[in-house]
Amino acid sequence: MECINSHKTFIRREGAPFKKEEAQVIGETLDEIRQKNKGNLKSEDIVQEAKNKKNPLHNLFEWDNNICGEQYRLQQARNITNHIVEEIIVDGSPVEQRSFLSVQNSDEEIVYVSREDAITNIDYRQQLLDQMISTLENLTVTIKLFKKYKY
Repeated sequence: MECINSHKTFIRREGAPFKKEEAQVIGETLDEIRQKNKGNLKSEDIVQEAKNKKNPLHNLFEWDNNICGEQYRLQQARNITNHIVEEIIVDGSPVEQRSFLSVQNSDEEIVYVSREDAITNIDYRQQLLDQMISTLENLTVTIKLFKKYKY
């Protein structure tokens, strides 16, 4: 399987809280925050960086404390991060893959890491493989349930 991607092309997933044309800048901004924090991207760090009015993420957050609080902004940060994907080439064809994957770091914190770090870090890779196995097991049960009911 060939996977080549020298320049990251960030794309917005359906349902994202930002416009299609903003995806590249948002993805690059999230990646810069991740790199600045030793490869870990935390919702708290995203909110902290976005507080700067010049940051491209700033307008994606609700800053009025009468409307929402810090926990809501952390959820907004997770929502933004979950809606950024990259177009990569696999076996000669472009496919979309999540840019930032959620794992538990050595401090037992939930953080987002790049796909590359998730693949090369043995612990992260095992966590993600375990998640995939669990997802496949759940899908297998769901398929059996659907097959049980014939319409």
